Amino acid sequence: MTDTADFLALSELLTGEPQLDPALADAYQQRLTTVFAADLPRLISAYRSASATDDPAATLQAAMDADTALARVARETITVWYTAQFTRPDNTVDPPATPGQYRAGLVWKVIQAHPVAAAPTPPAPSGYGYWTQHP
Repeated sequence: MTDTADFLALSELLTGEPQLDPALADAYQQRLTTVFAADLPRLISAYRSASATDDPAATLQAAMDADTALARVARETITVWYTAQFTRPDNTVDPPATPGQYRAGLVWKVIQAHPVAAAPTPPAPSGYGYWTQHP
């Protein structure tokens, strides 16, 4: 597999969400690689090794338990998928790169709501006054 395909598979394992968007995976991988240039490739490598075992999740968890840098980049990978942002090592926030990434955050699916400050798209009620219409 390629790094991009492995990052997507790793992300699906970490988030528990099947069939994540490959285009978002590519964008998120690029953003995370910029900040975690040494650790993200190591996490992907640990995932590759874990995926060859009987229990990939447990094997990957053991690798992260043994290496705090891997655990950190795994947490930030989960965070970027759910919120489209993550925290850099200097504790500053890398915000969503685009409005589309913000709207695609998995958090909205989990809480069953549309993104704050972004009206829902059809077929849900949309447009001015959409909040007065019952779904």
